[in-house]
Amino acid sequence: MTRAALIICAVLALASCGTTRGVLDGTGTVLEGVAMDLRSAGNMFGR
Repeated sequence: MTRAALIICAVLALASCGTTRGVLDGTGTVLEGVAMDLRSAGNMFGR
């Protein structure tokens, strides 16, 4: 991607969530979900 495309994506992400805090909260929620999925998969294969 070009630098302009990255800037446009960043601006759209900030605008869609309203605030930077909204973006960070959303990112944290996604990462927590991924971590729970990985833990579940690890438990499934570990037993």
